[in-house]
Amino acid sequence: MKRLPFSLLALLALLILANYLLETRQQARRLETGILRPMTKAPTTAPQRLLVQLGPQTWTYVLRAGIWRYPGYFDAFAQAEGVDYVLESLLRAPGTVYGAGSADLTRLGLSPEQALKLKVEGEGGLPLAEVWIGQGIPGPGAPECYARPAGSDTIFHLHANPRLALGRTAPPLLDNRVLPAALGRKPVAQVEFSRPNYPLRSLRRIPTAPAPPPLPGRPPQLPEYQWRAEWGGQDLVCGTANAFAYVDFLDQLRWTALVDPHTPLALQGQLRLRDEADSVDVLEVGPQDERGQILLRHHGTGLVCTLDPGQAALLFPSRAALLDTLPAASPYRRPAPAGEGTF
Repeated sequence: MKRLPFSLLALLALLILANYLLETRQQARRLETGILRPMTKAPTTAPQRLLVQLGPQTWTYVLRAGIWRYPGYFDAFAQAEGVDYVLESLLRAPGTVYGAGSADLTRLGLSPEQALKLKVEGEGGLPLAEVWIGQGIPGPGAPECYARPAGSDTIFHLHANPRLALGRTAPPLLDNRVLPAALGRKPVAQVEFSRPNYPLRSLRRIPTAPAPPPLPGRPPQLPEYQWRAEWGGQDLVCGTANAFAYVDFLDQLRWTALVDPHTPLALQGQLRLRDEADSVDVLEVGPQDERGQILLRHHGTGLVCTLDPGQAALLFPSRAALLDTLPAASPYRRPAPAGEGTF
């Protein structure tokens, strides 16, 4: 009979120990779940390729001479900031563990049909990261999302959302500026025009006063400029707002599509742009294509694109556009396209 109390005490001790171990394990899991950490291992080499897949479509971007390009569309320039954001999200952005195994992948946007699949490769195709991106948190367009490394059953709450960098069109991540941002151009300081029967020969920025010396407590001051136009043999002073509106239009000008760079181009006019660092871009304006779009070649990059005819007409400003007060609804300002987009 004396053995019974000892057996009960031993059983009680075992129960207490098991409960302690269970609570310790649960606490460790809660602690692990709440720790911020990257989803993937630190890369051993610099990324050289980025693959983006949504459903049956895959787009591949390559880093060439320090510039991200998209070979699948006439070697278009990619948006460096967008690519960098995607890479930072996959390789360095922190996340917390949301769950594992039996989570509802469809509800989280992580089923094979829904997920945005991203893969990063280094030199020679070395795999650096492969991640599936799901629903935004708390919803579409949010700055955070659900994600999981490919081949893993661990689901993360990622404190970034690569979908936000992809834009509204397919292919994503394209820089459709006629002067791609990757060229690193400074503000335009001079434009030379060449077009039959067009009287404007040049538009140039002339400094009229240097920047004043810095003073404590005052923001840095810029030098003063005057814009002058050589129009029909006359040297005219342009409206400062007019000139800045025009050069800003050149900087922001977007193409509507790219075409085969070997497309013959019957030259209709030419613009030679010189920025304040003396970098030069030559834009060759061609005729309309079969769809009524204007062909344009960027001589330095070799890309041939199409422009909306209304935008192309603004490349060669009228006298009034340079000298008269611009209307409140400036022709150089076009609203961005609306719509929910693909991603």
